Formats: sequence, structure tokens, C-alpha cells
Amino acid sequence: MRKSFLTLGLGIVAMLFAVVVMAGEVPDAATIDDCVAKKSAVEFPHAAHVEAAECTACHHTDEGLTADSAGGMEVQACGACHTTPEEATTPECSQMSMKKNPFHINCVGCHKESSSGPTKCDDCHPKADG
Repeated sequence: MRKSFLTLGLGIVAMLFAVVVMAGEVPDAATIDDCVAKKSAVEFPHAAHVEAAECTACHHTDEGLTADSAGGMEVQACGACHTTPEEATTPECSQMSMKKNPFHINCVGCHKESSSGPTKCDDCHPKADG
């Protein structure tokens, strides 16, 4: 009897976890570390950007993606396409250049256009302690 309650309890926990994952809660923050080379990873304040821009401005391959529709979609990290691009025209995130790195193109470009947000290297890539 005790074993069946444990099994039932674990089953309920698993279902609740699945519901939370399927709900596709938009993360408050994300660490962008797919292409860390010379600089540190970027702690990205995702929640602040949900209000400031359309989801597809960054997640351009996820047609129709919104904060409300995220639960029914599998949203890939940028590095899924930009680490080793299949197309020669796709920007590669290992590039340091402001004109070749997709994060630098998109993020810094938007920040400069809106006159808000970080635009210098150390603003996004903090120097390591030590």
C-alpha cells in the first residue's frame, strides 16, 4: 500500500513538472554562453526584453512566437543555428566582430537604435574577478 502511494505521489509530481514545462513560462533571465571564446558569458535579462521587443526580433526562426504562445512551441537557443551555421550567410556567434557576430548585430544594433541598453563590450561581458 505504501509503495502505491509513493508511486502515485511521484506520478503527480511528474505530471505537475510536465505541465509547468508545457506552459512554456518565459524565463526571467538567460545565460548566453553558446559561443564563449575570449569574453565571459552574458547574463541576459530576458524579462526586460519581453516588454521592449517582439519575440521574433531575436527568435526569428520561430514564426508566431509570443510570450503567450511560447508554451506550445519549442524555442531553440540562438547557438543552435549560430554556433555552426549551415548557410554561409548566417552570422556565426564565434566571430568577435560587431558586424559578424549575431548578438552584436542584433543586440548592440537595437540598443544603439533605441538609445538604451549596453553597447560596450564590458557592459555585457563583465571581466572575470581575480
